[in-house]
Amino acid sequence: MTDRGDKDIEMKRTLLVFSALTAFVAPAIAPAVAQAQEAEAREDRGERRTEARGERREQRREARPQRPAQPRSDTPQTRQDRGERREERREERPERRPEARPDPRPDTRPTRPDTRQDGREDRRDRREDRRPETRQDPRPDTRPGPRPDTRQDRREDRRDGRQDRREDRRDDRGERREDRREWRGDRRDDRADRRDDRRGDRFENRRDRRDYREFRQNWNRDNWRRDWNRSNRSDWWRNHRSFRGYSGIRVGFYFAPDYGYYSVPRQYWNQRWSEGQYLPSIFWRYQLNDYRTYGLGFPPQGTRWVYVDNHIYLIDDYDGYIIEVVYDFWRW
Repeated sequence: MTDRGDKDIEMKRTLLVFSALTAFVAPAIAPAVAQAQEAEAREDRGERRTEARGERREQRREARPQRPAQPRSDTPQTRQDRGERREERREERPERRPEARPDPRPDTRPTRPDTRQDGREDRRDRREDRRPETRQDPRPDTRPGPRPDTRQDRREDRRDGRQDRREDRRDDRGERREDRREWRGDRRDDRADRRDDRRGDRFENRRDRRDYREFRQNWNRDNWRRDWNRSNRSDWWRNHRSFRGYSGIRVGFYFAPDYGYYSVPRQYWNQRWSEGQYLPSIFWRYQLNDYRTYGLGFPPQGTRWVYVDNHIYLIDDYDGYIIEVVYDFWRW
């Protein structure tokens, strides 16, 4: 019983090993088997194609008409023999040229006479006529005679022209001198008039300066600053109605109360002007009208208070002359 059980176990082991080998080897052998089958199929197709081609060729040969075989001469043909055979063939060919048919219409073309001999004689006559000895011009000689010598006349004309030019230059010089003298006299008169105008302008400016002195005597900047700081805080402007549109400092722009932001040329950025200077005209339009609420003095006639950044200037309406300045009217 033990022997049979051992044999059964060995048989089972062999079967398991064989099944495992077949499970691993079969997938590996399958591609090779498929390739071998494809190669056999290709060979069969190639053989079939060659057989079909051979059959087609035989059918074509049978369908062609057979020509009788011509005996070939062993001796080579020369060029002379070939030429003789060609001539024989041409003679054997029938002439296919149509015979000339008679034209029933009468020949009405004009016959030209032979003018070759006449043409030669005419040429000889022309050559003899071209010779200068025997040639005669029937036209009368109408050419003008020899030209008169005009060189002397030209020289005299040039001398006259030079003399006229010299006289014209002298006249021009005299006229120029007189014009210069008159111009100098006009200049002197203009200078005298300008001096009189300057004297009148100085006299008027002195009067204006007197008005400015009276304004400064009645209004003192230091006293105004002290009184304003007592009654107002440093951030008084934050709740003021004139500063509603203010949203912070902007590069290249100034803010004027009641006007808003306005662009400033680059050359005027962060620039201050003092008394006695002239304010650029770009700032004249931003005028301060409610000067009483700020405690500022009444501007004299012909002057105005204007905003420039956070400063206030009292300027002349005519030329922008700065009369009074209040720096840092408010602080950002």
